[in-house]
Amino acid sequence: MSKVVRGHRSKVLETFLTVQISDNENAPTSADLARQLGVSRASVSYALNGKPGVSPTLRKKIITSALEMGLIEKADVATTTGSIGMILADVGNPFYADIAKAATAAARKHSVELVLSHSEDDPTSIAKAARNMVRIGVKGIILTTLNIGEGELIREMRKEHTPLVLLSRRMPQLEDIPFDGIDDFRAGYELMRHVVDHGYTDIAIATGGFSSYATSQRIRGFLAAAYESGIEIPKTSIMSTKLNRLGGDIAAEYLLDRGRLPQVVVCGADAIATDLINRLSLAGVTVPKDIAIVGFDGIAGTESPFLDLTTIVQPTAEMAQGSIEKILKLAVGGKVDNPISIHKHKLHIGSSCGEHLSG
Repeated sequence: MSKVVRGHRSKVLETFLTVQISDNENAPTSADLARQLGVSRASVSYALNGKPGVSPTLRKKIITSALEMGLIEKADVATTTGSIGMILADVGNPFYADIAKAATAAARKHSVELVLSHSEDDPTSIAKAARNMVRIGVKGIILTTLNIGEGELIREMRKEHTPLVLLSRRMPQLEDIPFDGIDDFRAGYELMRHVVDHGYTDIAIATGGFSSYATSQRIRGFLAAAYESGIEIPKTSIMSTKLNRLGGDIAAEYLLDRGRLPQVVVCGADAIATDLINRLSLAGVTVPKDIAIVGFDGIAGTESPFLDLTTIVQPTAEMAQGSIEKILKLAVGGKVDNPISIHKHKLHIGSSCGEHLSG
């Protein structure tokens, strides 16, 4: 006769694995497994209970041996009850709210909950959030915010054997970390190509911080498309602002203070674009009659009779689902077959870019 023994942890974070223990005193135990592999009993416990503290390679080795010895059953390995950490760049930007919503839905399909943290793109806040998530035993962390020069955090998480996945923002020097997102350079190029095809030559750019690799790629795409058309955008017309609605206010004040508006503003986020439109309207400036504005992200609410924003639409649901599937594979010591997933974006042509000047 066998009985089921379950490990004990906090009710939110426990990953339950059924261990069949025979009444026969010669039946294998987790201690036997530890001795056989030459590892500590704690390492075996971490691996079988989905806790951080062992490398993905060792976790996989322990689980494989446990299956062979009959300590666990195949179905138990797929059990994914527990939690995943997700660190958001800025919840003041509706794009990240969309990401969180889609990721929560995808995680719950696997009986997993998300532990969410808002970082305001601050490196110190990002690091604190990641450390706290490790302390409470999340299965892994999905980062939607990681800026150039934050390699120390990655090294720290690797030392803790915490699986990581990058979502929306990638780092060229971290190709070994799985990623779900779009080709930001290509998307930026296509958006600016649409703008210059309207005949605009006096162009301003408003984006988030330049330390973001995604932002830098979008800017590269913007400038490449403009350059191909013989248009040079001066540095004074490239604004680095907050990656949220406050960023739109800041950009509007800057443009109004100059005393002369450009023909069009190409924004690196819909959040910047929508509040830029709102702030300019308070100053009596009409879009697109007086100035054209385009965005980037495709957040909900930007396509309506009142505001039909020309923008790049990111497939947030697909991106979020991909990141959840990757982190769950890594959490049980598995390997992600296609770690870098570039999802297809699309250009939504609304009314905010106005009519072609030649039309």
